Amino acid sequence: MILILLSPLLPIIFFLAFCLKKSSKALWVIFIYSLLELFTDIFASSSSWGLKHNFEIFGIFSIIEYAMFAYFFYLSVENKLTKRVVIAISALVLLILIITFLKSDKKGFDSITPSVESIAIISLSLIYFFEQISKPDKLFIYASPNFWIVLASMMYSSGTLFLFIISNKLSVKEMQKYWFINNISTVISNIIFCIAFLVNRFVSRSPILEKPYEDVLENP
Repeated sequence: MILILLSPLLPIIFFLAFCLKKSSKALWVIFIYSLLELFTDIFASSSSWGLKHNFEIFGIFSIIEYAMFAYFFYLSVENKLTKRVVIAISALVLLILIITFLKSDKKGFDSITPSVESIAIISLSLIYFFEQISKPDKLFIYASPNFWIVLASMMYSSGTLFLFIISNKLSVKEMQKYWFINNISTVISNIIFCIAFLVNRFVSRSPILEKPYEDVLENP
């Protein structure tokens, strides 16, 4: 439990160690998100108010979480049309999340909010990957730290989507039994965030990885 609770601390440490001096706005968004995730988890599990309003806290956190990832995707894509698509999808999803949160009784786990968020993040991830593989000059897309952030986000959303969809139909004991899926997915995604920050420091600056596709073929 402690490992799950403190797993957001790993990317925070890696960012401070390898990205503090030089990093993109997109990576700063993930760093701030990790800080928010760590604070939310500790506050919700350790304070008396947080324990009483657990579902309300995580409902608000989900909205903020999606807004931050939507901004990350907006910063990560380059095509103007793609940016508009990200804005349109995100605006619609945020509207759904806010309305769902306001209408919920906040006394139990709301499966709609995380399910919609997961589907939206998977969709934005696919848009990002499609843009990357459509560029002939992107020979090593894994050399970008943003690639690893998107990979982590997509893996977590894909791994937990089915759990979130059926969560309202599960009993408390069944939720406790299967919630390890979410915990493992969280730890894995935070580890991949750490890889992204390492890539930002050591890989993305390699001269050969900065060459256009044609240059690599002509001058290997």
